[in-house]
Order: sequence, then structure tokens, then C-alpha cells
Amino acid sequence: FYPERSDSDSKSSALRATHAFAEAVGMLGDYYHNQYGDGNRDVIVALTAEEANLLHARRLAIAHDWLSPIISTMQGLHVLYNHTGRRAEWKQLVAEILPMFVDEETDGPLPEREEDWSLVNQYRVRLAEEEREWKEAERLQNLNVEWCRQHTTSALEIPIDRLNERQRHDIRTLAVSIEQLGYIQREVGRTECVKSYKESLKLSERIDDKPEAAICAFNLGNAYQDLSELRDLDKAQQWHERGLKLCTEGDRLGQAQSVMQLGSVALERYIEAHRANRPEKELLKHLNEALGRYHEALELLPESAVNDLAVAHGQLGIVHRHAGDVQQALRHYDTCVKYEEDAGNVFDAGQTRYNVALLLARADRFPDALAYAQAALRDFKQYGDRAKDDIEKTQRLIAQIKELSSKQDQGK
Repeated sequence: FYPERSDSDSKSSALRATHAFAEAVGMLGDYYHNQYGDGNRDVIVALTAEEANLLHARRLAIAHDWLSPIISTMQGLHVLYNHTGRRAEWKQLVAEILPMFVDEETDGPLPEREEDWSLVNQYRVRLAEEEREWKEAERLQNLNVEWCRQHTTSALEIPIDRLNERQRHDIRTLAVSIEQLGYIQREVGRTECVKSYKESLKLSERIDDKPEAAICAFNLGNAYQDLSELRDLDKAQQWHERGLKLCTEGDRLGQAQSVMQLGSVALERYIEAHRANRPEKELLKHLNEALGRYHEALELLPESAVNDLAVAHGQLGIVHRHAGDVQQALRHYDTCVKYEEDAGNVFDAGQTRYNVALLLARADRFPDALAYAQAALRDFKQYGDRAKDDIEKTQRLIAQIKELSSKQDQGK
């Protein structure tokens, strides 16, 4: 004799099985996210295979308000979508979970959801950065930094050899949060980014977090290269070389990014030497070093890293432009645009098309130059006032191309 199971028992059993599935898949999402953060970029293959499961588990977790698997599956999907440049899909996923974690009036956390809020708020910051909404990104990031500081006060007072895993995690979260604030500060041209990066670097080294320390070194190199008030190519090179050494052996993407920045330093040295009318031998030395670095980066980059592939090809376009090889430059620029469009990065695609328009105009190929400039203008207009300067600059270029084209036709 077997007792009959009631409908409520069956439903309860099914719910437990559903919850177990969501938790298990979420654990995979967390695992792959952490592996990627430690430099193992090969997990993208596994994440691609698990995408359908991650999305399904996420939907189940949202339906039942299971917070842990929501965040865990989002972590895995964040790595996958960011690596492969799927911005529009990622933005939609974030929008769907905001009401579950964020107080719409204060942008702070909902009660008892503070830790998960910190991650969700970080997603919002990244999206604001990609939309070039820098004030909003900084406002949201300052909320994150403040929250992280409050939750690491006690951990920072404990000797390093007595920290438990939870305390190490809290310190790493603070380091990443401060590093992200530094990135925003650098993008808007503020020199205090160096202070932020160095604080993050110190925290990362405290817990022997080499991947995050490598990111800090990479960004310090960019600061000394990009900001006019800090401009020092020797320091930039030193920081990029340090970042390269900090990359783990299996982190081909991190290595490629540092190698590309060393190529960028070489290209900047070429430009400065060219302006100073240095000997041809010196110019070729810098240009060839840049060329070699970017090709080295292409050898390291996986095909799925569309954002970085776009950068590498765009920089090779610049190198060949300086070398006077229009066709090679155009080939790399067009490849760059393809990757930027694959990643949904319309603004950068517009900038590349603008550079191509300049290249072709200088080669007296005015119809082709006009087509690229008009395409760039369409890209920039999608950003409205946020790209006001770029729109006006492109409109001036279009007018100049038309004028030059008209004079060329009259000369015929």
C-alpha cells in the first residue's frame, strides 16, 4: 500500500526541483564569472554552451523572487555578453531586474538586498559609461564606492594573514569599485583618477589579486598617456609593462590589451618625433614597433573578443595611414567598423568612419570620403546632444569634402 500524494505535495516537490536547478545553474554562472576574472578567457566557450540554461534559470528565479540565482546567472551572462559585445541584450536583462533591487526614488538598495544591489548598480554604471552619460555614471559609482567603504571598514583593520574569504571578497569589491571610479574620472579628464587607481592597486596587492592589480597598472598607463596634465610616455610605458607582467599566463586577452597599449605608446612616440622633424630612421623605429605590437595583439586575441579586435584593427589603420599605405589602412579600418557594429558600439563606429573620411579626402577620393563622413554623421546623431561636438565636426568635414570635390570637378 502506497499513500497517494496530494497536489500540494507534487507542487512542493516540483518547486524544490526548480529551485535546485536555478541554484545549480547559478553556481555555474558564478564559477565562470570568477574564472574569467582570474584570467581564464577560455570559459567563454563553456558560457556560450550554457547560455540557454543561464537564461532559463534566470527567468525561473525572477518568477519566484529567488535572489541568489538571479544574481549568479546574471554574473555569468554579464561576462558572456560583455566579452562578445552584445550590449542591447545585456541592457534589457539589467532593466528587467532593476525593480527587484533598486529603490526608484533614492537609487539606493531595497531593504535586505544591499549586497545584490551593489552588483546591479555596477551594471547600471557600465551601461551609463557605454552611453557616454558620464555624470550619471559617476553619480551611481560614488554610491557604490560609499557602500563598499562602509562594508570593508573592519576587514581593512585585520592583518592580511587573518583575513577570511569573505573579508578578502569585500576588499576586492572595494578595489574594483574604486578602480571603476578612476576610469570615469579619466574619461572626463580629471587627474584624480591616478589617486583612485593607486588606491585600488594598493588594495589589490594587499590581497594578492594580480588580475585586478594588472587592470590598475593598465589604467595608470592610460592616464599618463591620455591626460595632457599628466602626459609622460615613459611612465605610461612603465605602467603598461608592469600590467603585462601582472597578467596570468592564461590571460591572453589581458596580455593582448597591455601589448596594444605598448603599441599605442610607440605610435605616440612616432607622432611626437614626426612633429619634431626627427630623422627618418627614428620615425621608422617607432612606427615598426607599433606595427609589431598590434600584430602581436591580434595573435593573442580570441575571435570572440570583438571590442578588442576592433581596437587592434583601428590602430593598425592609423599605423598604415602614417606609413602612407592608404589601401592597407582602409582594409583595417573597415574591419574595425565591422567589429564595432557587431558589438553595437555605434559611437566608435562613427569615429572610425570619420577617420576613414579624412584619410580618403587627403587622397583626393572625395566621393568615397563623402560616403564615409555621411555614415559617421548618422552614427553620431543617434547620441543627440551627447555627441554634439562630433556632429558639428563631421558636418564641417562634409562641407569641406563637398567644396573640394566641386573644385576637383571644375578642374577637370
